[in-house]
Amino acid sequence: MVVWRPERRNRNIGTKSSGYSKSSDMRIPESWLDKHGNCSLYYERLELAHVQEVSFGDFQTKVLYDKPHDGFSYGCSPADVIKLLTLVSEAIPAMPDIIAFRQPTRKQRQQFPVWGRFLYFAEFGRNEGTAIVLEAQELGAVLRRSKNMNLEDRAEYERLIGDGHSFVETKRHFEARLAEDGIRNTKLYRTLLHELGHLADYHQKVLSEETALDPDHDVAADLYFSRPTSEREVFAHRFAEGLGRSLRADDGIPFAPQPFQ
Repeated sequence: MVVWRPERRNRNIGTKSSGYSKSSDMRIPESWLDKHGNCSLYYERLELAHVQEVSFGDFQTKVLYDKPHDGFSYGCSPADVIKLLTLVSEAIPAMPDIIAFRQPTRKQRQQFPVWGRFLYFAEFGRNEGTAIVLEAQELGAVLRRSKNMNLEDRAEYERLIGDGHSFVETKRHFEARLAEDGIRNTKLYRTLLHELGHLADYHQKVLSEETALDPDHDVAADLYFSRPTSEREVFAHRFAEGLGRSLRADDGIPFAPQPFQ
């Protein structure tokens, strides 16, 4: 006689392990091929409306501009970024090869919302090298932070308040509506400096022959990426805060929006 034993039922029933909700899983498509058949990551895909090459001493930087959708803003123009890079050019060890203004898709905004990102190596068509990507933000969208924050989240929340985002307290969150001034302050005067901090860290520990972690580039890169992500973030935050204080002390920032050229 076979006895039904309820404790031996399939524990995966109703979970993703049994296929539940797989058809509606909101993931960013991971295809390596864009619509033209070129191999790339999703954040390397731009609809270029403007390309500009700028010189900062011995450095050459390409500025790639993807026109934002209606209701979206970068908070700054390529001319704003060029002016800020000019102000800091003598205080940083290297310039990025590429500055890319990028319009994310709806799903990318939902799954991986970012102000910007530093890419140690990127390919935007024929343009390649180190890159800082600045992503368009939706005006009026809700910027939400949980009331249950760890130390890192609390520090970022305080930075956002310092950028001018007006948070209001709700039952479970602190919420702010994205406005042009707040986006500009976060994107231009903090995110860009933060990503330059990642580049400075990478240059010091991997690219520079005098200060690299190892004479062999590949070994130095392995040692660099073996460090905890939190350690790299602390360096970038400290770098951005120091550079920002110096610029404000010299009345370099904030400055009036520069006309799009």
